[in-house]
Amino acid sequence: MKIAMLYASWEKFGEPWSTPQGIKNELESRGHEVRHYNLYHDDGQRHPVHNAHHYSNQGINMLLDDMRRHIFVPDAILCMDYGPWDALQFDKQFFPGVVLLTEAGDEPQSHRQHFAKAPRVHVVLSPDRQCVERYNSLGFNAVYWTHHADSRIFYPRPDVKVEFDCVTTCGPRGGGLTEEIQKTLGDSFNNDRYFYGDDHGVRLNMGNMVFQCSQHKEVTRRIFEGMACGKLVLTDRLPEETGLSEMFVDGEDIVYYDNAVDAAAKIRYYAANPEEMQRIAKNGYDKVMAEHTQVQRCDVIEACIEAAKETMTV
Repeated sequence: MKIAMLYASWEKFGEPWSTPQGIKNELESRGHEVRHYNLYHDDGQRHPVHNAHHYSNQGINMLLDDMRRHIFVPDAILCMDYGPWDALQFDKQFFPGVVLLTEAGDEPQSHRQHFAKAPRVHVVLSPDRQCVERYNSLGFNAVYWTHHADSRIFYPRPDVKVEFDCVTTCGPRGGGLTEEIQKTLGDSFNNDRYFYGDDHGVRLNMGNMVFQCSQHKEVTRRIFEGMACGKLVLTDRLPEETGLSEMFVDGEDIVYYDNAVDAAAKIRYYAANPEEMQRIAKNGYDKVMAEHTQVQRCDVIEACIEAAKETMTV
């Protein structure tokens, strides 16, 4: 199958890894011919004045040109973006016979930005259950495609020295919550950020536990990545409608906390009870490996493309 992918990347200028790149690698490993068309202008080269990456329609216009010239005619186009990019050209009417999928990254907080694209594509892949329900209730074809861990990056690394009881890369969160935990636990709690690709996998392996705090009471990628590294994950207790408590059971696959005092106490408890900590970590790891890696997410992509093709030929 030929698949065109639209996503923002500065890989040519040093980006080591991104979620879309991980999906691209998996699709290619299955024998698909995948071409990347960058949503960043000039493949992610920084603006000479503003020193920042910036979006443009250059990539999708290149795709349209490749198709007109029969250089690359895809069976499907997958757009993966957290919300900022949109173009009128990204529309079923401009790609007859091609399946269009958009991954609505960072939903629910970016739902308004993604919603405008829904009528123009065959499939919306969303990481938020409530957004999926809204799309479908309005007649759009949305599929629940929650976050995952790229097992090529996030995996147990016995060669990495464990230096902390608990590690996180989320930075300041929760209106002072992480700062309070840091003050309580001191050097046993490490909260450094801005790690990318393989470096992020190494960093998460430096703790016996991985801590997460959501910004919008949403399911977050670090939960899956921490578990894939074989670590016990502690995260804030999310509303039932997010479905997180159905995916991961408190005290069995994961540990939920209610506030900074509760989080610090639980980190101390599991640090003092390593067998129980390892039991929960193993359960979480097994569940992520079976259900929440790039492998299962690409299974969904392939199934969605095939189902959409069938409706297009009816």
